[in-house]
Amino acid sequence: MNQQQYHPWLFRIALATTVATLPLMIMGGHVTTEGYGMAVDGWPGSDGQNMFTYPVFGLPTDKFFEHVHRLLGTLVGFLSIILVIVAFKVQPQKWIRKVAIAVLICVIIQGILGGTRVTENSVGLAMTHGLFAACVFTLMAFLTMATGKRWIENSNDPPELAPGYGRRLAITVPLVVLFQYFLGGFLSHFKVGLHPHMSFAFVVLVFVIIEFRTARKTGIKWLKRPAMGMLHLGIFQIMLGIGAWLTRFGLPAAGIIGEPGSLQQSLFRTAHLITGILFLMTTTLYSVRVFRLHQLNKNRSSEQTLSATDSLPETEGNA
Repeated sequence: MNQQQYHPWLFRIALATTVATLPLMIMGGHVTTEGYGMAVDGWPGSDGQNMFTYPVFGLPTDKFFEHVHRLLGTLVGFLSIILVIVAFKVQPQKWIRKVAIAVLICVIIQGILGGTRVTENSVGLAMTHGLFAACVFTLMAFLTMATGKRWIENSNDPPELAPGYGRRLAITVPLVVLFQYFLGGFLSHFKVGLHPHMSFAFVVLVFVIIEFRTARKTGIKWLKRPAMGMLHLGIFQIMLGIGAWLTRFGLPAAGIIGEPGSLQQSLFRTAHLITGILFLMTTTLYSVRVFRLHQLNKNRSSEQTLSATDSLPETEGNA
């Protein structure tokens, strides 16, 4: 088995790109929650000015959040360029380089989607922009994981995983979470589908509980930890959804009065959106780990078989 090498600077840049995307998504989530998407006119400029010389402080609240969102997007773009340069500088494995390129391309596409959403004033593009953001962030997190020490250690000495373990769940759960995220995006942008979104949340939680229970049975920490994380995120996400619902509609029987447009509702909705992205990322990375271990075990088994065959003594003249 070819030994993979750890390159600290590649990991650090991948991690920095992923971490820098978090405040970008928080700003974007708040822009969506408050409807600030069209606050700043034009793109790539801002209100007819250069985006980088456009004043940040002293702006109205809506313009401030939208403009800072754009600036953070530019920062992530620069980090993505550096990521590709470092990957080609230190990483001999072509697939890692290709993933780094994919991250850069996706960041560029995401920027174009955001800009076109402004120039076209399209709610559909706004929803696409939000959905694609979750996918890009997940891809960044995957590259960070794939360049980390634990990934390298498990690649060189993989723990044993039962043949066929968890593959169907590993495919199903991220797709179920992605569909739930789609329902949430439809609700946020088009204001329809509240009850399907709320009902399906419990379907998602059932799948996550099943996957968590199966992960515990393996005894493999590399699987148990993200499984625990996805379970906690799933429960927390439902609690945030309930909070968002209560602050919007209230519960008069319990003395809770809904306050549409309040700071509390805004915080709940934005936190609900960001947690949804983290939830999708965690379930996807867990699934990648499952398939990675299966592939590594398969490769090791093949190498052991070849080694055993090569070590057999040659026989001559046996009838």
